Amino acid sequence: MHIKGQLGNIEIGDCVRTRLMAVMNLSPTSFFKGSIKQSEVEIQSHLELLIDEGADFIDVGAISSAPAFLYKRKEKVSKSTEIDRLSYFFKVYKEIGSNLPVSVDTQSSITADYALSQGATIINDISGFKSDPKLPHVVSEYSASVIIMACRRVPGDVFLMREVCTELNNSIDIGINAGIEKSRITIDPGLGSWVPKRQIENDYKLILNLAKLRELKQCILVGISRKSFIGQILGLPPEKRLWGSLAATTVAILNGAHIIRTHDIRATKDVCLITDYIKNFQKRVNI
Repeated sequence: MHIKGQLGNIEIGDCVRTRLMAVMNLSPTSFFKGSIKQSEVEIQSHLELLIDEGADFIDVGAISSAPAFLYKRKEKVSKSTEIDRLSYFFKVYKEIGSNLPVSVDTQSSITADYALSQGATIINDISGFKSDPKLPHVVSEYSASVIIMACRRVPGDVFLMREVCTELNNSIDIGINAGIEKSRITIDPGLGSWVPKRQIENDYKLILNLAKLRELKQCILVGISRKSFIGQILGLPPEKRLWGSLAATTVAILNGAHIIRTHDIRATKDVCLITDYIKNFQKRVNI
């Protein structure tokens, strides 16, 4: 089975190299402080850096989705505040004339409509269409691409592979029924400590069993970068989790990930290139 798809205007899947999605957070409460960019100067500088380092997409989030129980904070902001923060990004994005495909991390159809009207071509919905039933219709109206994360009621509340597959399949059906092209739907198993009862073993099992997601016949994105399941093994804060993140990224690619969402483009790009080479070499020599 050969899996391929489209994210923005970029081809993804088995037939191409692993793609890189860079993270930019506009919220001051995001768990990794190195990813927070709020002023126009910071946004422009980081955007230019990501382009120079070789990002294929940028994923922009205006509200932190970091687990409140883990980081002792929960950000509640209005849709107008979310859109206002995004407006700073799109102002800079247009001024520098960037053509880097933009993904916006939101669970709101109102915010998605604004983002797509401003030039975004991808919506990243960590609720898998379970938060706002209008969102898939907005994505369809713009003929946009979408990333859907495994979710039953709240993001990350499923973490056994059979449950992940079931909920992702439900979300795929929601998207297709709303008119989204199947090739424009990318799936995300939802790695990370989203809910209190989740254990780090759940995340490592998902990484080791990513190939199971291929049964859904959609391209696979994983977000590993500096998350708590890396930190718990290393005993380190987000600022010192790069090398652990890269190790897990290698395993994820070998097991089927097509896109890596990361805070660290340059280092992750090297990992992807070497891991892709090993995968292709293995196929050629039939090891």
